[in-house]
Amino acid sequence: MAIAHAIGRAISTPEQSLTTLVLIVSCTVRDQEQYLLYGLTIAIYRVYLHPLSKYPGPKVAAITSLWYAGSHIRGTTPNDILHLHNKYGPIVRIAPEELSYVNPNAWKEIYGHRVAGEPELAKDEKYHAGFGREQSLLNADREYHGELRRMLAYGFSDRALRAQENVIQEYVNLLMAKLQEHGKGGTEPLDMVKWYNFFTFDIIAYLSYGESFHCLESSTMHTWVELFFGVARYHAFYQAMGRLPRFLHGIYKHWYIPKDAISNQKLELELSIAKVRHRLNSADPDFPDFMFKLIEAHRSGKMTMNQLNLNAKILMAAGSETTATLLSGVTYYLMAYPETLRKLTGEIRGKFKSASDITMISVNSCKYLSACLEEALRIYPPSPATHARYIPAGGMAIDGHYVPEDTAVGIAINAICNSPLNFKDPEKFIPERWTGEASGYENDKREAAQVFSLGPRNCIGRNLAYLEMRLVIANIVWRFDLEDVTPGVWRDQKIYMVWDKPPLMVKLKSVREKQG
Repeated sequence: MAIAHAIGRAISTPEQSLTTLVLIVSCTVRDQEQYLLYGLTIAIYRVYLHPLSKYPGPKVAAITSLWYAGSHIRGTTPNDILHLHNKYGPIVRIAPEELSYVNPNAWKEIYGHRVAGEPELAKDEKYHAGFGREQSLLNADREYHGELRRMLAYGFSDRALRAQENVIQEYVNLLMAKLQEHGKGGTEPLDMVKWYNFFTFDIIAYLSYGESFHCLESSTMHTWVELFFGVARYHAFYQAMGRLPRFLHGIYKHWYIPKDAISNQKLELELSIAKVRHRLNSADPDFPDFMFKLIEAHRSGKMTMNQLNLNAKILMAAGSETTATLLSGVTYYLMAYPETLRKLTGEIRGKFKSASDITMISVNSCKYLSACLEEALRIYPPSPATHARYIPAGGMAIDGHYVPEDTAVGIAINAICNSPLNFKDPEKFIPERWTGEASGYENDKREAAQVFSLGPRNCIGRNLAYLEMRLVIANIVWRFDLEDVTPGVWRDQKIYMVWDKPPLMVKLKSVREKQG
């Protein structure tokens, strides 16, 4: 080991060190042993000599990304990374060339805005594998992403939200009517995961394409929505493949990529294209929806039809499933903590005399409702995974420690939000930690829970998501008493890009003979 270390230090780069060591051992062993020694040499180098060897983590993660690929396939990656941080601390080496962080300081250092002249940390392509290479919201370079954000800002502005409120309120009212109808006075359990998906996908389809999916009206899942969840798992499996040696890709595709994955993705895109064409031909030209400025860019030649279709699909997926997930999560936790539900019920029913009083403006003043949503976002973040970035040329310091160039760095949102390093009793649903009412929680690092990310690539739909969540939960709590009749442990879920949610069965007993 001392000889290997000396040779390694004598060579200018880690790659040259590894090559030198391999050549030396290859000259002294029989051919059939070379592959074994080659692998052993790589393992020794990565564990003891690699520039990231000083960072804690399991040795298997330092040696190979195979464990990470397996974690993706099992759907346990965000929880696995949380367990690693609980064992090894705030910085963990989770792959040979990748570090994970749970210190809140890392948010700005990895994802924050850069001053003029400073390079932006580029996205790790493995995290949007399967989406193609056409520039979009997911993978656009710094300049083009800025242009896209400026185009989309129109449809997500406060002014646009005010114009969209009536549309959103119509869908809230329709959701409540359908829950009342299908719940049959609280005698029939309803799958709230399904109904929340109906609601959010209908709204985002209308605001993206100018036409709803009509899930609420028909009380059935639209084909596009059904395809979305299958395609999400397909993308998760593609992310896993990005961590495998190339010679294993063919075998992996055969065994792990569903046979209908490609055809389903193609069909999903075809349905999106049809919706975009509908928006191009028949939508209200004055309504401030998400696509307005993108369509202007397309018609002026600044955006190809492929880019328009891809960005529309991304907006549709990102703006719907995540909000439905949070609504499901907060509903589950409110029922799991009856005293919290009682307190929220008192706030909502005490403030609003009729359902028509629950508006975009009035619901913002419900402090405990806001705290419940913040706590649900923390304990059950809708987008729980890591969105890794690459360290630029020359390296840089992250969380007080130098990281060499080309290292992947990131924050696993589920881990940072549920780490005992940041929150006392992180596994408990305590909205009072956000209001300052909970004694003993004053030292919680609430800035850790940046579930919408931050910096130039943060979630542009944050305000819309909050509006939908506040209106829906306020209306449900005002109108119904909730009873959880879900069998088993609902919160025990896999994650394939999105939470793989089982049905959340709830009985909703109406407390209003007449709705206001």
